[in-house]
Amino acid sequence: MKSSKVMAVTICVVLALIAVVGLAAQIRTADAAEGLATIKGGGKGRDLSALTVGFAQMENNISWRIAETNSMQGEAAKLGVTLVYTDAQSDTAKQVSDVEDMVAQGVDYIVLPPREEEGLTPALKAAQDAGIPVILIDRSVKGVPGIDYTTLIASDFVYEGEEIGKWVVNKAGGKGNIVILEGTQGATSTIDRQKGFMNIIEGTDMKIIADQTAEYTMSGALTAMQNIIQAHGDAIDVVYCHNDDMALGAIQALKSAGMKPGEDVLVAGVDGAKAALEAIIAGEMSVTIQCNPIFGPIVFETIKRLEAGEEIPTQITNADMLFDITNAAANLDIAF
Repeated sequence: MKSSKVMAVTICVVLALIAVVGLAAQIRTADAAEGLATIKGGGKGRDLSALTVGFAQMENNISWRIAETNSMQGEAAKLGVTLVYTDAQSDTAKQVSDVEDMVAQGVDYIVLPPREEEGLTPALKAAQDAGIPVILIDRSVKGVPGIDYTTLIASDFVYEGEEIGKWVVNKAGGKGNIVILEGTQGATSTIDRQKGFMNIIEGTDMKIIADQTAEYTMSGALTAMQNIIQAHGDAIDVVYCHNDDMALGAIQALKSAGMKPGEDVLVAGVDGAKAALEAIIAGEMSVTIQCNPIFGPIVFETIKRLEAGEEIPTQITNADMLFDITNAAANLDIAF
C-alpha cells in the first residue's frame, strides 16, 4: 500500500512538471552523438489534411514577407491543411492577440515569425498552457527552445552580416565611409545582422558615418537615405542595408541625388530577392546574401515528423548563398 502511494505521488509530480513547462504534446531530449537539443513529437499520427495550423504573420508589407506568406498558404493548400492566417500589421501587441485567438480556437500547431525578440512571452505562454506546439520561423525570441517553443527554423543572421562584411571589406580595400540602414528595432534579424557586420568591420579602417532605422521598407530607406545624402553626400562609400527592399530604396535615393550606385557607392543588402539580383546584374547593387523565405515545405515536413513522434532538432538552420556580379545571373531562378 505504501509503495502504491509513493508511486501515485511520483506520477502526480511528474504530470505537474509536464504541465508547468507546457510539454503536454512534446518530450525534450538530447542528441548525445552531436550534443544538439532535440524534441520528440507527441502527435497522434494524424494526416496533415486533418490538422488546423495557425500562421501568425507579423506583417505582409514587403516582398520577403509576401513570399513567406505565399509559401505557407500555397503549401497548406497543396497538402489539404486548414490554415488559420492572421496579419499583425507590424504591431507586436496584435501578434500576441492573434496567437491567443488561435489558442482559443484550438488549432493543432502554431507557426510564428516573431516581430520582436521580446514581447511575445504572453503568446508563447498561452500556447504552452494549452499544449499547442509553436514553431518559430525566420526570427527567434527570448526563451528556451524545446520548452518555451518547439523549434526554430531560420537562417543564421550573424553569418549573413559577416559574409556581407567580408565582401565589403575586400571590395573596398578595408577603407571608406559606411552608411547602415537597419531593420525593425528589437528584431533578432536586425540585432544579428548588425552584429555580424560589425564583427568584420571592427579593426579595419572603415568608418560608420550614419546608422538609421528604416523598418525593412523601401519607402523608409528612400527617406532615410535622402536625409543622409544631404548630410554626407560624396563622403559615402558603402551603404549596408539589413534587407534588399531597403537597399533598393537606397539606390533610388542615390540615383536621384545624381550619384551612381554600384560605381560611386557600394550597395549591399540581405535576402536574395529577384529584384536585388536584377539590380546586381544591372550594375547598381553590389552584393546580397540569400535569406530564403520559402518556409512552407520545411514547416509542414517538420509538423509531419512531430505527428509521427519523431525527434527533430530544436533549431534548424537554413543554408544561404552570397550573390554578386559573378553569380547573380546564374541564380535568378532560385530568387523569390
